[in-house]
Amino acid sequence: MKETKKHARPDIYGNTVPWCTRSDVSPLRYPGGKRKLAPFIADVITRAKLDIELFVEPFAGGGAVSISLLEGGYVKSIALADADPLVAAFWRTVFSMKALRLADMIYDVDVTLDEWHRQKSLEPRTELQAAFKCFFLNRTSFSGALMPQTGPIGGRSQSGAYKIDCRFNREKLAERILELQKLSNRVAFVRNESYRKTLRNVRAMRVFRDTPETVLWYLDPPFFAKAERLYSYSFSEEQHDVLAQDVKSIPGHWILSYDDHPEAREKYGKHPGFARVNLQYSARIDAHERLVASEVIVSNIIARLRASGDLQDSGVVIQLPRRRQIPSAGIVRNPMFPRTQVG
Repeated sequence: MKETKKHARPDIYGNTVPWCTRSDVSPLRYPGGKRKLAPFIADVITRAKLDIELFVEPFAGGGAVSISLLEGGYVKSIALADADPLVAAFWRTVFSMKALRLADMIYDVDVTLDEWHRQKSLEPRTELQAAFKCFFLNRTSFSGALMPQTGPIGGRSQSGAYKIDCRFNREKLAERILELQKLSNRVAFVRNESYRKTLRNVRAMRVFRDTPETVLWYLDPPFFAKAERLYSYSFSEEQHDVLAQDVKSIPGHWILSYDDHPEAREKYGKHPGFARVNLQYSARIDAHERLVASEVIVSNIIARLRASGDLQDSGVVIQLPRRRQIPSAGIVRNPMFPRTQVG
């Protein structure tokens, strides 16, 4: 108990809310990554008194939310999917014995412009090659984007202030991958598929058939704004509309996050679980206030908490970290669940 009190942060009511949101939680630099949403989602899970067996993230990307909640003990297992085959290959490799080979490749590679060009043009023949291509280009390209037109950090002339290797701390990154590999028995699956296929596949799983109330869906689709410049698999306006309809029929608990864009507010603003969350230094739920660095969050859990009086429309604040959290040995875990062995 003393360890929990030492590292946990209190919520607005003064209760201890343990959570994990390491700045290096994911080895990937992902455009629009939602690492700072993890303590917010952890707080929602705690307030709703949910016992989550499976946390499903159909738009996995950097995977930071799933990993944070798993390491923090708020969910017992995770399932990841992504439409980008390189991203899916990376996570399948991380959560397998091939992670050891991937770590070796990270230790050994020369981080040069020549290698960047080689990886850019490479047609992977194995999943390990695809995983390494994803990782290398993500760590050495502008904004971590894998788009064909995205250039290297520092530019092709390497005349910029930052050079191609400035985000490539090989020792730290390789060690993090090996650390994550130890969680592989808590990963139900990693798949390269659309979110709609993931919805169908999870519905067929025993955990969902027997106890759908223990499954939590987290959907973080591509941005409305400039998505085609950031993601290899962005959404058209029609696809955003289809998702808005699909959300209405998602069974069980679900949370949807979007960049705070006028279209997102238009599509979801009337939902009783609509909120805007400030991610600058704290996660503040507020349906109306103009916020800085905000996200749109929609959730049937928030709707139920509001209906029961357990959550107000505004003023609920969860403090976010202003500096990097201590590594895995100091991860604060939810005492309701068994301790995750990651060290």
